[in-house]
Amino acid sequence: MTNKLTIAAQTIKDRISALEVGNAIGLEIKHGRCQCPFHGGKDFNCVLYKGNRGWYCHVCKSGGDVLSFAQQYYKFSFKDCIAWYNATFHMGLDIEGKIDPQKKKQAEIALQRRKRARELQEWKDRMMFGLSLFSDRITERLEKERDIHRPRTYGAWDEEFCMAVRTLPEARVFTDECETDCMKEKE
Repeated sequence: MTNKLTIAAQTIKDRISALEVGNAIGLEIKHGRCQCPFHGGKDFNCVLYKGNRGWYCHVCKSGGDVLSFAQQYYKFSFKDCIAWYNATFHMGLDIEGKIDPQKKKQAEIALQRRKRARELQEWKDRMMFGLSLFSDRITERLEKERDIHRPRTYGAWDEEFCMAVRTLPEARVFTDECETDCMKEKE
């Protein structure tokens, strides 16, 4: 039985991220961070990492893997923690000595959904990065147009200069927002 629990624990660590656990528990998460449920902080100092990197609170200096997060949050024993993950995430782990075929099918479906959700998030991250690069190029082009068409005498405004001057602040704000969103997603 102990060997099955150890194998199940490793499977959980490989398949479930601390971010997914925080969502399953119902914590309010902003940009991969939540209020630490262990020291009761009001700021979003607890980082819930993607992948199998676990979690860490920068205030109370506690952290660990996904198993320790649920164990500490619910005050579970190791065996109860494995059972909670198995039930919550429909993992179909063999911790009791037998696997119901219907539960195994549900586990496979749940695993596929999590995989698709991760792939979608990775796609969104790539798109946001591409959008950031594109908006940066637009801003550079508008600055160049502004400089090329700068009036040489008073009142000699040309349409390209006016358009560049009008559009440049919005383009800069958009570029800054894209870059900020990209940086927050990487945390």
